[in-house]
Amino acid sequence: MSAIQELIVQLNKTKETTERKSLTDQILQLVKTQDLIWAAFCPATKHYFLAKDENQITAYLFSDQDYYQAFIDEMRKKHMILKEIENKAEHRTFLFAELYRCGVTRVVIDNEQEPVSIPLARLIPVPDYTSLPLVQRPVLNPTVTGKILCLMQDVRFNRADGNSELDVFQEIYHSAFFLPIHGQTETEPEKPGIYHSPDDNKDLLMIFTDLYSLKQANPQEYEKARIVRFGDFEKILEENKDLFGLIINPGSGAAMLLDRQLLDIAGKYASGAIDNVPVTTLNQDSGKIIVTKPEIWPQDLADQIAVVLEQKDLVNAVYLRTIRRDEEIRRHFLIVLDWNGKSTEEEKKALEIELSQAVMPYARGLNLEYIDYQNPLGKEWAGSGEPFWKRPGLVETPPPAEKKEEKKKGLFGFFKK
Repeated sequence: MSAIQELIVQLNKTKETTERKSLTDQILQLVKTQDLIWAAFCPATKHYFLAKDENQITAYLFSDQDYYQAFIDEMRKKHMILKEIENKAEHRTFLFAELYRCGVTRVVIDNEQEPVSIPLARLIPVPDYTSLPLVQRPVLNPTVTGKILCLMQDVRFNRADGNSELDVFQEIYHSAFFLPIHGQTETEPEKPGIYHSPDDNKDLLMIFTDLYSLKQANPQEYEKARIVRFGDFEKILEENKDLFGLIINPGSGAAMLLDRQLLDIAGKYASGAIDNVPVTTLNQDSGKIIVTKPEIWPQDLADQIAVVLEQKDLVNAVYLRTIRRDEEIRRHFLIVLDWNGKSTEEEKKALEIELSQAVMPYARGLNLEYIDYQNPLGKEWAGSGEPFWKRPGLVETPPPAEKKEEKKKGLFGFFKK
């Protein structure tokens, strides 16, 4: 049994908070420093094997050769052919960085043994590129990379369904990409990157999710890149009738091709222009409401909320969650507002409308819902964590000291004045 597995076994046996923290810290340290660990790899996509579990993109690491072999054997029974990638300690940081680029938010250690689930952010600090212009950021949106990889992996294994496709369409519609270009001078017009498919002799507009994928493709005749979004794809394709469609991350082993018809469906679905899109039923408990923290923090949306609230003296704090209920396919953003107690219902409604108008362009196609923190459900869904925004200069009044009360007669003391 590996040292990491021994610690995991101990962790799963204890409920004592201090001991669990100590064991978790030791596991994290060993995952970072053990001479060798192994990662599950998907030859069909030439990327690490990924799974979508509880709205998180998950990768699988192993502390012993026997453990990864057991996992690979189990996956083979599901007709999924995988292999292992050996990773040395000196290359560990690169491994974690690559998982981040591929949209991974969680890793599972020793899956077929006593497993443990670890947020990737506990193994590597999440890079902050907000100070860089978009065109200089190494990674634009890891989520779109991860969801495309998961979809293409499912396609290779004949496991893709309508839900995963529509989810990817939504992400593509609301994401930025790199477009390699040539020219764009006073004398030479811009020439967008074109990929010629050798399989079917078609020309495609090529775009990339990150600079690593762009360099991998090595489009030598295009010496620079610019940022493009869904509307830009449509415009370029409209101006170049000979193009069949577009291809995302050509040369990566998991390139995604969208012809004009698929792009049209993606645009209409993501913008809400069509309602009846065939999908399979989600595997979820009917009637339940699931509230979680956003798997990838939408910083631009949160910034817009703060901008609006700082101009008003109505809200003391705000929490941001995602919510999904009944048979809904997609989550919604849930905004939990802690009002100052002086706001009228009319003022509350007006502010919610103003917030929606300000943040919808950053909501990635998801609907917005609101609930008061003062509502018992609002407090429950906000949880014990800190709000992401508090009114600057707000002085919190400490709760009054509890006073011992005499036991009261009548109805066992449950009802008190």
